Amino acid sequence: MIRAVSRLPVVAAISISAVWMSAPTFSQDTARPASTVRAAAQPVDYFQFPLPSWAPHCLGFGSEWRYCDGTVLRRCSASGAIWLHTGVDITTGIQPVMAAANGVIIGYIVDPTFRGGILIRHDTPNGIVITQYWHVWPRAGYTVGTVVTRGEVFADIADMGSRTHFHFAVFIGDYEADAWRGALPPTRCDGFPAFPYRFVNPTDFVMSHWQPIPLPFRSHRQPMPFPFQRPISTRTKP
Repeated sequence: MIRAVSRLPVVAAISISAVWMSAPTFSQDTARPASTVRAAAQPVDYFQFPLPSWAPHCLGFGSEWRYCDGTVLRRCSASGAIWLHTGVDITTGIQPVMAAANGVIIGYIVDPTFRGGILIRHDTPNGIVITQYWHVWPRAGYTVGTVVTRGEVFADIADMGSRTHFHFAVFIGDYEADAWRGALPPTRCDGFPAFPYRFVNPTDFVMSHWQPIPLPFRSHRQPMPFPFQRPISTRTKP
């Protein structure tokens, strides 16, 4: 099957070391426009969670950036301040990963520690939003420039042994190198912007952009089902 490709400028797949800690740089060979358009990404009105269940792992939004055993992953060189987590980690086994909303894959990188990272760009009524997916491998046919729709499976959780989990983040604004960050310092240091920069709590963001489910029409003669039944009065008649 031929996948749709967007006209938007995109960041091609690269392999770098410790991308969460050092800004990736893209040469002319690794940063290029996408191929010819076959279909445009549909505008975004609603978002959903990329996994069917959403149970927290060790780190939430704004948590100190540590492994589950407490080992610190990064500190500011001058102050020693521990970096803060830009997304949420979700407990999961190896399973499919869905696009949070309609969009275009604009970046794919591979890190020896954190496995694959993918960015998807979404055009919303309030501006551009980028969703970040870490510890995943893209499925065949899903490359930089591929158009995806909300709920479409485009990747799988990567096997990280006992550390297998999923990292999801939401970045407000168009692409820049910092959209890749899995963590940022609490105050600006070492050339990095201070947390949260343009990141927002991804769980809150998705919940506030969830598609409402309309209730089916019911006749006024029909009783409302639980839990919408009116409470039974406990008052006694005089």
